[in-house]
Amino acid sequence: MDMNPARSIIENILFIADSPITIEKIGEVFNGEMNKGEIKKIMDELKTDYNARGIQLVEIAEGYQLCTREEYAEWIKKFYKIDKGSKLSQASLETLSIIAYKQPITRVELEEIRGVDSGGVVRTLLEKNLIKNMGRKKVPGRPMMYGTTRKFLEYFGLKSLSDLPTLEEFKDDIQKGDMYIKEERAQGELSLQQKIRHEESEIYSESDEAEDIDNSSGGQGESDERE
Repeated sequence: MDMNPARSIIENILFIADSPITIEKIGEVFNGEMNKGEIKKIMDELKTDYNARGIQLVEIAEGYQLCTREEYAEWIKKFYKIDKGSKLSQASLETLSIIAYKQPITRVELEEIRGVDSGGVVRTLLEKNLIKNMGRKKVPGRPMMYGTTRKFLEYFGLKSLSDLPTLEEFKDDIQKGDMYIKEERAQGELSLQQKIRHEESEIYSESDEAEDIDNSSGGQGESDERE
């Protein structure tokens, strides 16, 4: 297929897509008329073109998506009147931060770091599909382990978990005043990073439904509100 019409087709697909689109998915649309290399070349050209525009083409969650720019967040918020119910609470952001940096992690390990019962928050994050069950840890009681999802990457605009900012980068961005959205969505997200150490965990292949979250509250510490 000619590259010019292919480019226009891809741009239209990106425009109407409500989630990141992978090169493989676009290849299915062309049904073999274009290979991955040709599609990747068009994507790279589009990314360059959009650098000079008001919106941008970014790589998120192993795909591509047209997105607004952070510098216009305040204006977009005024226009859209963002639904406060869709925002994450401070407790949810704190919990999500720990899971993101320490995954896979059990609820007991999570609560040892936070110092409060986190059953309700974990349930909320599961319902929002921001975290998922990652099997059971090979220890007595076989507690469920949790990790982040692809939707987590989309929500925070990350290509992969390796793009998570370090604590130093987070502080630098705040000093530059370039954290309008990130502060909104991830208040204190990285302030807990120093508490978190990587831990090797063995994972069972099975992935059960939600853990018995309501059990073992045990009255340890105060309990978070659901959100």
